[in-house]
Amino acid sequence: MNGEMQRARRRQMFIFLLVTFGMLVLLGRLYYWQVLQSHSGYNLAQQANEEHLQNQVLDAPRGLIYDSAGHILASNVIRDDVYIEPVQYTIDHPDNTAQGDLQTLITTLHQVLPHVSIETLQKDFRDGIAQGRWAVRVAVDIDPQQSQQLRDLQLPDVFLQPRTWRVYPGGTLAAQILGFVTQNDSDNHGMYGIEKQYDTLLEGTPGSLTAETDLQGNPLTLGAFNEQAPISGANLALTIDSTMQYMVENALANAVQQLQAQSGTVVVLNARSGAVVAMAGYPTFDPNKYGQYANQLGCLNSEGVYFNPAIYCAYEPGSTMKAVTMAAALDQGLITPDTTLNDQGCMSFTDATQVCNWELKAYGIETMTGVLIHSANVGAAYVAHNILGPAHYYPYLQKFGFGQLINIDGPEQAGSYRTPNDNNNDWTPSDLTRQAFGQSIRATPLQMVMAYEAIANGGVMMQPYLVASIKGNGLNITIQPTVKRRIISAQAAQTLTGMLEQAAIKGFAQLAQVPGYSVAAKTGTATTQGLPTNETEASVAGFIPASNPQFVILVKLDRPQKAIYGSTAAAPLWGYIAQQLMWHYNVPPDLPL
Repeated sequence: MNGEMQRARRRQMFIFLLVTFGMLVLLGRLYYWQVLQSHSGYNLAQQANEEHLQNQVLDAPRGLIYDSAGHILASNVIRDDVYIEPVQYTIDHPDNTAQGDLQTLITTLHQVLPHVSIETLQKDFRDGIAQGRWAVRVAVDIDPQQSQQLRDLQLPDVFLQPRTWRVYPGGTLAAQILGFVTQNDSDNHGMYGIEKQYDTLLEGTPGSLTAETDLQGNPLTLGAFNEQAPISGANLALTIDSTMQYMVENALANAVQQLQAQSGTVVVLNARSGAVVAMAGYPTFDPNKYGQYANQLGCLNSEGVYFNPAIYCAYEPGSTMKAVTMAAALDQGLITPDTTLNDQGCMSFTDATQVCNWELKAYGIETMTGVLIHSANVGAAYVAHNILGPAHYYPYLQKFGFGQLINIDGPEQAGSYRTPNDNNNDWTPSDLTRQAFGQSIRATPLQMVMAYEAIANGGVMMQPYLVASIKGNGLNITIQPTVKRRIISAQAAQTLTGMLEQAAIKGFAQLAQVPGYSVAAKTGTATTQGLPTNETEASVAGFIPASNPQFVILVKLDRPQKAIYGSTAAAPLWGYIAQQLMWHYNVPPDLPL
């Protein structure tokens, strides 16, 4: 009996010791985790807390872009992407009915999303199951009606994910001015044009949301909650008039197609403020579908169609440059409109190559106004070489802004021309004689129209601008017209305007005339060395009304085939646009009808 008692006592003692040891081990582990490790970086309480907290970035609405009348040019919409759940489908269908149910699901999805083929959906499910993917996107940016259909159907293993999309209600309207916004999953940024130039302001500042959730991720009513509201991007108002922009774009597209030109550009400026009223290039693109134009080229097939040709595509301006040559000589008092030369059709120089008029036409004793009327290369070269010389000519090219960036919104080129001061010493006097009539110099359409804006504005060049106001994102800015610099005297500008009026009435810009309005304009038919003479850049630059300029217009058509001259290809388009401007803005006539 005593032996049994002793054995029992030993068993009890062993069990007691075993329990005690286990409790000590448990207490030790609790002390280790709760005390020691809580101060060594594990932060278990914090980790446990974070399992029930959901952090979410709140996207800031991108700022809107308006035209000068408040019409929306760029906006935002919420559109759904469609996802399928391949792995979840296999979990939901462990039996032999899986294949039949899958085919029914795919067929229903295809009926709602006809642009997604049954074969594509089958492949997405099959590959998703094989790769163990929980979610596969099968459609993006679906129509609101399709989204509603899918919500009503409540298809298993299919869900919608909303996403903000940038939209352009006008389609191609002002596309090369606006640019576009990339529509990637994680990186949406402005590209080209206004969207890129003002990307930071338009983007705004994202917000954040922190909420305590249940096991299913639903926010708890009485749980922790913290929200930092996003700051919407700034809204921009442009100087563009959508009505005139639409008219200009359509007229340009029709002219390019009818004349079988490769491309074309039109710029319309407010003569007094420098504000851009319309600026169009053709070919162009639809920013809603920008990816479809990735391989399309503009600028005579030298640059992507996304670039704005008015500020990015430099060209040899041809005879429109003769007004600049006259401006330099008039401003320095070296000529008057009645100064004469003997134009024999060609002129030789001792230090430069011979210069000839178009088709070798001779005009005999010719005034400076006659040089513009006849668009005589000989007369322009004579003024630059024999009257001005390099010292009196090149400072005016610089004053007019050639070879310099204008600093308007969007990627731009500066253009180029050679001078005697070039480091590479490539300049020769032949450059001077040819630059006088628009060869051996490259300028953008905006640079050329700005030269004529300075003449129209009494010799004062304004800074051209596209953005009229910026509001929101902490800003409230109205852009005011800004004087860039005086180029020529008011008297020289007035005199040259009269000469350009005569050039429009008696010269090659007659088809640019608008009944009831005086026009000051000059045509240009530029040819490029190495190309056939029928491969031209046909253009007209000028302003209307000449007596009180309101608008400055440049029209340029690249390589037209049906009519190749500025007088026959570009002048009719210039006149049509000018007339529409007069009607639209109710500009009173200054001539009898």
